[in-house]
Amino acid sequence: MPAMSFGDHIEELRTRLILALAGLMVGVLITFIPFPTPWGTYTIGQWVFDRMQAPAQAALDEFYEAQTARREEAAREAKLKTEPFEVEIKLSDFAQALKQVMPQAGPIATDELGDKTVVIPMAYKQADWIEGVGKFGEKKKALISLAPLETFMIYFMVCLISGLVIASPWVFYQIWLFIGAGLYKHERYYVMKFLPFSLGLFLSGVFLCFLLVLPFTLKFLLDFNVWLNIEPSLRINEWMSFATILPLIFGVCFQTPLVMLLLERLGIFTVQDFRSKRRMAAFVMVLGAAAITPTGDPFTMLLLAVPMYALYEIGIRMIPASTSSALSD
Repeated sequence: MPAMSFGDHIEELRTRLILALAGLMVGVLITFIPFPTPWGTYTIGQWVFDRMQAPAQAALDEFYEAQTARREEAAREAKLKTEPFEVEIKLSDFAQALKQVMPQAGPIATDELGDKTVVIPMAYKQADWIEGVGKFGEKKKALISLAPLETFMIYFMVCLISGLVIASPWVFYQIWLFIGAGLYKHERYYVMKFLPFSLGLFLSGVFLCFLLVLPFTLKFLLDFNVWLNIEPSLRINEWMSFATILPLIFGVCFQTPLVMLLLERLGIFTVQDFRSKRRMAAFVMVLGAAAITPTGDPFTMLLLAVPMYALYEIGIRMIPASTSSALSD
């Protein structure tokens, strides 16, 4: 290893942290800049905030549609339209109502009616009943806020995470420079080669989670509400925290094959070591996925653990294939 004292490492870490945080601040400021769209003026933070609400809203809409379908089916099975019924009301009340509807009918002596009643046959159309049932399944906003500052803090967190994604090329560059500072010159060659792949894997993990994992996870969880006939209420703090943290976790975990390749190039591990430790790696990945996923449910855990293990296998296959590549020149 190159001769660097502990103090030199700390100073290098401090420098890279300052530069990475400066880039992060620029990325966050960019998320507050408004830009015109066909639907009005938005900031990047607003756009991401809306997109993060979309899976929750879609899953909740599907829940209400399922509930409405179940009620309509119950109405058809009950065949309410074939069951006429009668209503008995006092003549005086009927006369008062008639006077309001038909004022031109003249005065009606309601005092002379006494306690006499009239029976009126009624029939309720099934179509009207089903229309009324549908109102119980009207779509609602997916997320609710229970504290005055809750929405503000969540919006700021969304802008912070969005700024990190925007600034990720610069942040990853600083991280790899810090790693390269403790390596020999020929080893730093690998760092510069791996940087674009590292960024690509990070963004792939973020967008895979954002576009696929989040919608499927929420649908899976809300299916239990449909099954148990329980109306869900999603708190904005809980859902948005989940929707912002999980993509970052996926992005970091997608670095697995690149880290494996770097460790092999530096002579720390061999491909035989990775192959012989498959079971241990699978156990650690499942355990780690259970610990770092925000919800802790087995479905979300598997959605992270399975791609991680697949990337582990890809890393094993990358190492022999790259032996004759330009990386080993």
